[in-house]
Amino acid sequence: MIHLSFLRQLINYLQTSLIPNRPFLRLRLADVSLYFCGLAWISFWTTVIDSFFSQKNIPIVVWFILHFTFITIAVLLYLLFMAYLTKGFVRLLLPRPWAYRQTFPYTVATNLWTFPFGMLLYQLGHHQIGVALLIIGHLIYTLVPLWIARSSKPRSSRKPQ
Repeated sequence: MIHLSFLRQLINYLQTSLIPNRPFLRLRLADVSLYFCGLAWISFWTTVIDSFFSQKNIPIVVWFILHFTFITIAVLLYLLFMAYLTKGFVRLLLPRPWAYRQTFPYTVATNLWTFPFGMLLYQLGHHQIGVALLIIGHLIYTLVPLWIARSSKPRSSRKPQ
């Protein structure tokens, strides 16, 4: 029963992260296991994409495991850097800043879809477009929900005179 509940949460996490909107902001409060699954999702699809384009001199299973491990570490470092960038955007756009423990899951969610697609375009020979999708995709998925949250808050601080 617990596994079914986790699977439902994971599917909800993937579906919610598909379109950057106001409910997307809830992903910052995701369970730790969900954003580690998100990291595994990004690493898995990047490894699958790379497996079609990279020349392998070792058995595919060994190559897949080693490549997956390397990609996971590289993606984790990329996400750590982007999480600090996201934390800066949160400070600029929202009245109350988030703790880093909330910024990192949000950053993972912002890259669930754009990172594998950016890597696919990069491997297909569209290097500038692939890198642009990585960066611009992250910015769109980060900023759109934050901007929506900022603009939809009622301004109660103004008192009529």
